[in-house]
Order: sequence, then C-alpha cells, then structure tokens
Amino acid sequence: MARYSNLHIRKLLHDSDNAQTADEKGDILEQLTVYLFDKVPGVRFHKKNVLDGVRAHELDVVFKNDKRVSDLYFLDFVIITECKNTSNRLGSAGVRWFIDKLRDCGVSTGILISLSGITGVVDGVSNAHSEVINAVLRDRVSILLLSREEIAALTITDELVNLLQDKILALTIERTIL
Repeated sequence: MARYSNLHIRKLLHDSDNAQTADEKGDILEQLTVYLFDKVPGVRFHKKNVLDGVRAHELDVVFKNDKRVSDLYFLDFVIITECKNTSNRLGSAGVRWFIDKLRDCGVSTGILISLSGITGVVDGVSNAHSEVINAVLRDRVSILLLSREEIAALTITDELVNLLQDKILALTIERTIL
C-alpha cells in the first residue's frame, strides 16, 4: 500500500481544468492517471498515446499489470485507460469508441476517467450508461468509470483497488455503475 499526495492530485486536477487547450487538458489528466496507477504494487506505466498496429486507435495510457504480484491481480495484464476532461459529460459515441478499442485489443476491462461523468442515469437504461452496461454481455468488456470526486478522495492505493473491485461487482452482479 502506497500513499497518494492529495495536494498533488488536486493540483493536477486544477491544472487540467485550467489548461488552455484540449490537448493540454488531456496530457495533464494522463499525468494524473500515471501517478495514480503507477503507485499500485505490481502495476507499471508502459506508454502514453499509443497507436495500435494498424493505427486505428490511440490508447491514452497503457500499464503493465504483473498479476503475480499486483494488487490489481483481478484485471488484465494490459490495463488501458481513457482520459476525458471535457466541459460536457461523455456521450454514448465516446463510450462506444472506448469499448471498441478495448475489444479490438483483446482486453476485457478498461478504465474510463471522465471528469465530467457520462450521459444517462446510474440505472443504466439510457445514453452512455446503457453502453457501459450492455458492453458486459454484448462485447464481454467491462468499463470501470472513475469520477473526479472519487479521484480527489484517494489517499492510499488500497482505496483505488477497493473502488475498482466494487465497480466490477456493481457492473457484473447488479448491472449498475458506481
């Protein structure tokens, strides 16, 4: 278990929010993502802004997850994260695009960090929420959504691990998004 600097997390969130361009916002949010996941035992940063072999998809941040020693042993060896800091909630098309990226890479779980959230309601019957819920059965892909509030509240890596586990349970058993 490693500690997070809440001051550092809040600074990166602030800097991302106040960046001049969408690319700068995304880059700073990607830095925050690396900070959060690289502290988890057994998880190591691999690359940012990775183009797949046929250059069809750009993957925001990719991590290697050594499941033999990782606290995130329940996730794939490859952890792919999508980072969105937009003024509006991410819609169905954006969520579907991320699902397609994961499916095309053969990964069963992805982390979606959308600081403004996603469209729809928590019960999963509308908009982007329905895409996340339906992807479990339709595509065999689980999207774990991390919110601004959840990230800002993190103090130790165990909290991130528990949060992701709870999200998997809610998604697969209750068919809801935490």
